[in-house]
Amino acid sequence: MTIPPLFASYSPEPDDPNNDAAPGGAGAGVNVDKNHQSDALRARFNPPVRKNAPPGTSDVAAQRIARHSAVQRAKVYAVFVRAGVDGATDAEVEAATGIRAQSESSCRGELRVLALVVDSGRRRPTPRGRPAAVWVTANYAPKPEGGAA
Repeated sequence: MTIPPLFASYSPEPDDPNNDAAPGGAGAGVNVDKNHQSDALRARFNPPVRKNAPPGTSDVAAQRIARHSAVQRAKVYAVFVRAGVDGATDAEVEAATGIRAQSESSCRGELRVLALVVDSGRRRPTPRGRPAAVWVTANYAPKPEGGAA
């Protein structure tokens, strides 16, 4: 599976000693072509830097996980694409990908900001029985009430 350039991000050199948190390579089956991306798009997908953290902590962590987070975003998005109109909750995406909830919900949030996934307005129970938002890709977004079709 080739991942669209949208999911490419900062790619430190594999032998970079500061890259201890990112797994080697771009991930199984992921094609990242830096030549087909705009700098603005890449900057949009770089992990956020927390401004309230002590200097040299969150910004360093964000740099180290950049490549890994691009792969995670692609995996999360792929679950929504496969789910189609049925969509998926965060818990379902976590189960399908094996990505921990903290990372999965962050990836889904980034996809939401880019309008690639939207809240369907439906709710399904989590494994603990609590209602959870069902997210769908933008092409399955609910139509506004009373609007023209």
